Amino acid sequence: MSKGHVHIIGAGVVGLATAASLVQRGYAVTIVDREGPAAGASQGNAAAIAWTDVAPMASPGLWKQAIKWLADPLGPLSIRPAYALAILPWMLRFLAASSRKRVARSTEALVELNGAALPAWENLWRASGTHNQVRRDGCLELFDTDASLSDARSGWAEQRGYGIEVEELTAARLRELEPDLSERVVGGALVPGWIQVDEPKQLCLTIASWLESQGVHFETGEVAQILPRENGCELLLKDGSRTDVECLVIACGAWSRALAGQLGDRIPLDTERGYNITVPEPGVSVKRMIMLPGHGFVMSPLSTGLRVGGAVEFGGLSLPANWKRVDAMVAKARLFYPGLKTEGGKRWMGFRPSLPDSLPVISPASGHANIFYAFGHAHHGLTQSAVTGELIADMIDGTGPLIDPAPFRADRF
Repeated sequence: MSKGHVHIIGAGVVGLATAASLVQRGYAVTIVDREGPAAGASQGNAAAIAWTDVAPMASPGLWKQAIKWLADPLGPLSIRPAYALAILPWMLRFLAASSRKRVARSTEALVELNGAALPAWENLWRASGTHNQVRRDGCLELFDTDASLSDARSGWAEQRGYGIEVEELTAARLRELEPDLSERVVGGALVPGWIQVDEPKQLCLTIASWLESQGVHFETGEVAQILPRENGCELLLKDGSRTDVECLVIACGAWSRALAGQLGDRIPLDTERGYNITVPEPGVSVKRMIMLPGHGFVMSPLSTGLRVGGAVEFGGLSLPANWKRVDAMVAKARLFYPGLKTEGGKRWMGFRPSLPDSLPVISPASGHANIFYAFGHAHHGLTQSAVTGELIADMIDGTGPLIDPAPFRADRF
């Protein structure tokens, strides 16, 4: 007998993982999405379970680097002129979150959340039968200047302090691991605990198929309005249809802010637009994920080809894509892998739902006991999805939380 019926808005990886946790605890689940599973950022991410990445984007020294990047309109960080005024309040909050005290608090919260992320994924992989879609080859961080390599060492020391293994490697050793790498690299590190999935969209679709076999119902529709009731709420869809809901989870990524606002929660969610290209025959061998922190992009070998992607562009949800950003990333990637080919590559742009303090919202809605939030994971949506699902299920179940949920509450802003 069902413990209750939960509706989830959003069929990305966070919504799917939340449904998985709930259905295993005996809840009936319906997922509502305007397009279907993995139609947004969940299909185009870099495929990493980056639980070892515990540094918030906001940091005391980032602004010095950011100013350099902003000078290049095709660099790792850009703001579209038409969106500059709209993003200003978010940027001011980001600046406030960059103080040493705030960064320390955010880091502690990320260490806890990401520390539980991999065990949560191990549970989900076992339950859904997707453990065979996982690679455990680690990740290489590469640097092409002695200064950037030196700067990275303090971050590696902090990771080691949290029990995360980081092995610094010489340029010669890096080229032994990645023979097609150019002479440009001066050094780097291997993070062996980093985990990658074969192909993020396929992983989501396989989990969605398993959820259907467990009785989860998928509906296509766009929620226009949430009308709270004494016990639950009513969903009004854009096609005019209405649905009575006893318990609701909002997990629709970049589109979550407007729905939370209807419930009285003014959450400073905005979007970091990310770009990539996936090349089926890249002409070079990339054996594991490559991170290039000084240039703001990654190279990720997938079962469908090599994905070159990353960067941050603030431009909201409606401005057209600037595909020159993909060309700029490819040009930089060829400095490290000169033989890289892009013929037949598929370009993509997606929206990372981001909050100024680099922490997601995993929380009940303010003043609405049966409505919950699971969004704002920025660059770590895939990484943190399974643990987010477990935390939301804990809240709905009324059981003791896996970790302290206070840093992720909706009313912290």
